[in-house]
Amino acid sequence: MHKLQTIRIHYLYIFIGSALLSAAFLFVVQRGVALLYAHYSGQSGAFFVRLTHWVINHIGKIPCAVILFVLLFSGLFILRSQKISDDLHTVLVGTSELADKGATKEIKVLSGGELGQIAANLNRMQRIEVPNRGLAPETMQDTPAVALLIRTRAILRTLREVEEADITDDGAEAHALLEAANVEARSMERFLENLIVES
Repeated sequence: MHKLQTIRIHYLYIFIGSALLSAAFLFVVQRGVALLYAHYSGQSGAFFVRLTHWVINHIGKIPCAVILFVLLFSGLFILRSQKISDDLHTVLVGTSELADKGATKEIKVLSGGELGQIAANLNRMQRIEVPNRGLAPETMQDTPAVALLIRTRAILRTLREVEEADITDDGAEAHALLEAANVEARSMERFLENLIVES
C-alpha cells in the first residue's frame, strides 16, 4: 500500500482542500461586497449600505470574515469526509456480520488505501471460507489450513452462542450447543490425526 493513500493523508488532503476553497470563496465574497458597496454608496438610503454599516459597526470586518470562513470550512470538511465515514460504516457492518453470523455480503468501499485493503482482505477471506463451508473432511484435506480455520471458527461460534444463550428448560439449549461443539471438536481431532498420519 502506498504511503500517500493512508487515512491520515486523506484527512490532510481534505483539511487543506477545504481551507483553500473556503479562503477562495471568502475572497470572492469580500470583492463582491466591496463592488456592491461602491455601486450603492451614491444612492442615499440604500438597504445594502445600511446593512453593511451595521455589520461593520456592530460585529466588525475581521470577526465576520472569521465566522464565514469557519462555517464554509466546516461545511466543506463534513461533505468531503463523508465518503470516508460511509466506508468506515460499511466495513464496521461487514465485520459485525462476520463476527455474529460467520458470513457477510461483499464489502464495497469507495476509498483506496487502508480501507480498501481491509475490505479486500475481508472479501478474500469470505471467498476462501464460503466455498469450503459444509464440505466433507476428504474434500477439505486438499486445503488443510482453510479446513482448520473453518472448523475452529465453527467451534468458537458455537461456544459464543452458548454464552449468549438464554438458559431455560434446565439448560437444554446450552447443552445442545455444547454437544454440537463437542462433535465438531472430535471431527477436527480426527482430521488432524489424518493429516499427521499422511505427513
